[in-house]
Amino acid sequence: MLKPAYDKLLVLALATPVLVLTVFLARAPSKGSGGGVPAQFWAERRASARIEARLTHPEADKHRPRTSSGGCPVPPEPIPLRELARLEEAGDWGGIAAAYALQGEWNQAASFLERMPESPDRDSDLAAVHLARGAHEQALRLLDAVLTSHPKHPQALWNRALVLQEMGLTMKAAETYEQVATLNEQGWGREAHAHALTLREETLERARRWQAARDATLALMEDGAQKPLPLEEARQHPGVVRQNLYDVVRSATSKERALELLPLAQELDKLQGGSAMSDYVRRVAARDFARRGPLAKGYAELVKGHLGELERVRQQARASGEGDVFLGTLLLAKATQGPNLEEARAEVGRQQDPWLQLIIERELARKEVAEGTWWKAEQRIFAALQRCREGAFSARCVDLELRLTMLYIDLQRLTEAEQHARTAWSWARQLREWHLEFTALETLVHAARSRNDFASARAYVEEWAARGGRNGDCYWSRVNLAHIYYLDAKLEPARRELDAAVSCPGAKLDPMFAATLAELARTHQGPNDLELLKRAIGGTQTLVYELPGHFSYARYLEGRYVMEQDRARGEALLRQTIDETKKLPRSDTLAREAWALSNSTLISEAGRAGDFPKALALMVDQLDTPAPKRCSLGLSVHGERTTIVVQGPGGEVKGHYDADRKESFARISSSRLIPEPLRQVLRGCEQVDVFAWPPVLGRTDLFPAEVAWSFRLGRGARAQAAAPTPQRLVVSSVEAPSLLQLPRLPAWTPPPDPEPTAMQVLTGSEATPSRVLASMKAATEIEIHAHGLVDPTISDASLVVLSPEGDGRYALTADAVREQKLSGAPLVFLAACSAGRTTTSASYEPFSLPAAFIDAGARAVLASTVDIPDAAGRFFDGVRQRIRAGTAPALALRDERVKWLTRDARAAWTRHILLIETGD
Repeated sequence: MLKPAYDKLLVLALATPVLVLTVFLARAPSKGSGGGVPAQFWAERRASARIEARLTHPEADKHRPRTSSGGCPVPPEPIPLRELARLEEAGDWGGIAAAYALQGEWNQAASFLERMPESPDRDSDLAAVHLARGAHEQALRLLDAVLTSHPKHPQALWNRALVLQEMGLTMKAAETYEQVATLNEQGWGREAHAHALTLREETLERARRWQAARDATLALMEDGAQKPLPLEEARQHPGVVRQNLYDVVRSATSKERALELLPLAQELDKLQGGSAMSDYVRRVAARDFARRGPLAKGYAELVKGHLGELERVRQQARASGEGDVFLGTLLLAKATQGPNLEEARAEVGRQQDPWLQLIIERELARKEVAEGTWWKAEQRIFAALQRCREGAFSARCVDLELRLTMLYIDLQRLTEAEQHARTAWSWARQLREWHLEFTALETLVHAARSRNDFASARAYVEEWAARGGRNGDCYWSRVNLAHIYYLDAKLEPARRELDAAVSCPGAKLDPMFAATLAELARTHQGPNDLELLKRAIGGTQTLVYELPGHFSYARYLEGRYVMEQDRARGEALLRQTIDETKKLPRSDTLAREAWALSNSTLISEAGRAGDFPKALALMVDQLDTPAPKRCSLGLSVHGERTTIVVQGPGGEVKGHYDADRKESFARISSSRLIPEPLRQVLRGCEQVDVFAWPPVLGRTDLFPAEVAWSFRLGRGARAQAAAPTPQRLVVSSVEAPSLLQLPRLPAWTPPPDPEPTAMQVLTGSEATPSRVLASMKAATEIEIHAHGLVDPTISDASLVVLSPEGDGRYALTADAVREQKLSGAPLVFLAACSAGRTTTSASYEPFSLPAAFIDAGARAVLASTVDIPDAAGRFFDGVRQRIRAGTAPALALRDERVKWLTRDARAAWTRHILLIETGD
């Protein structure tokens, strides 16, 4: 009876290294009772298990005490094939997967789990596979889905606790272990309770020790009896002690009190190198305290939180020449930008203190970002990080990592942002810097949310809240959870968290609250929403550094909300917003967001009303492209709402509106949005013109590979009196900056046949942004082979890495391209490897580099949205040759793609080549 399955496993043994053939041959089939597996088989598997995850197979999930092997890991014995054959004969794929998983053979376990239909048990086990691979995002996503439908699923709860623990989210992991403990399972409950106690106590002890070190240092400012110096605290927490010792020294009211601090300063210098802290104490002790004493006393009051006299103390410090106190007032008020920066920089230069210099480097980087020279800020932070590590100023290093994270988030280089945020998070925990742990969590929330990793973003917020928030604040966590739930199309939890945010003591409603409330108004409206919106909009209009876009965004939010009660008034507010924002500079990002969202809202409203010709006209107007007459698809996604309009070969218009999507657009295939009846309308079209704004623009999965289609954007260049002289520009063999740690790309090989057009090749150190921009102005074809730091659906953040200029600038950005006038109306090939940075993040600008080339005058742009192999050059060359022969770009791309897919199944990457063309 077992022979067929046994033979199949012989084939498996020959193909699977972990199944040793000699062991297989030594075992002969034996009779079993009903095809069952002996209990001894599972007992042996459990006894040798080295995994922490729980599995749902009943035999694999019996509690197993885990003890250290006390040495090097011992490879497990091969699984007896007789028992595997019995499991296979019974169709027990879960049992086979569990047997492999208990031995840590996760690839084999995954191969069997993936054959099984989706279920809570299957997904919990598959999450264990992802956990073992370090893929926390995928594991959390699966486990959250299981626990949403089965909140007391024991294995999913345990595995989620493990994932959170691996991510360093120990307080939330402890909570989850406690949920397992309440199930009172034999063995598992006791172990879960022990894990929870350990994790919670270790975390809270870290907080207590950090707070104690801070308090012990600041206590040195108090009058009265001499306080003991926190020397041991300095050895354990040098960062927080040093940070606060500066304030203590500035507050010293006499020479004697200053010199009492010298041993502590010397201890810090011994730990962190140099003598800057000791030198500072000695300099202060040498000051004239008849003048400095009252000023120092006033500064001490500022440190204690009495900031009403801050400006007076600052001016007195400046007038009396007490530069260190003046610097302290700037740092307390976080006022080191603008005109104060140079004064702060000069004072730090006089003190020659590397700790303070690293703070100034951070502030200079912020200034460079504000000036638009972000590459200088990037280089400055990397250089400062190097000096910081050499000087053992670890707390300052964490701060710099966080500054770099925020830079990359602003640039939407989200992979790098999360990488540096995780480094900062890990480093802060190792250093036991409790305050920096909170900041790292906040940046991790931002980075994960921006790249649509909603499961991780929620976990980071929950950990922040489980730790008590910053100074007991609950608003931040509630409003962030509400916004994350909304983005993840989970509207009921979003509304619940939004209501909870309002109830937080001292809640100051902000733009994130207003935006979430306005979107939820159409499905989950509350009785006091209008009043809440007005409060939040008021906060939007009084933001620091007000720009016109802040007021426009507030008007958009009002129009979005009012649309549900008074459509005419809501539409009027949105049209007013569109008209206003068109006149504002593109650099006002909040204005651009208000403009894009106002357009998308009007399109959705037209779709809801069934006025599909109007919806298509609005889509076309937003893209500033000529209206189509036939064979077109218009597609708009706004929150959970989708509006689709098609025109058939004869110009007939059909539409579809859907407001019930329950899944985030980030995680679904675009092709699933288009109903089959609408696809049938497009039959007979030689090619399809697609009109879509982000997050749809940039997707490459709208149609099957055999359909010719392209996105349309902008208007074609005006016809010239004489056709431009054909000229091809090729950029290759770029020397990327070492700080990016990018691998060297293979050199571009010129075609064997002579080029029919004049050709310019920029390589090596010549391939700088300025040279490339100058050379592309008259080109009729542009081809760039370089690394891309590219998100195909984000704003002006995608870039191509070129060789650095003298000032360090290395990026070819959308902003720089958009400023050019490409007189040759070129065909552009961006053969830049995207390094896996594709995302479906909602965006308020088109896929920026291709869109920028279109704005600058290109007639068509082809760009890769995934990693591409070395052979990609031949693919792009094939498309180019077809276009030169007179084939339309969309048809040329389709024909070359089909050719490659027919010839080689590994050419699936060709499905992810994007084409954007101007309107005719």
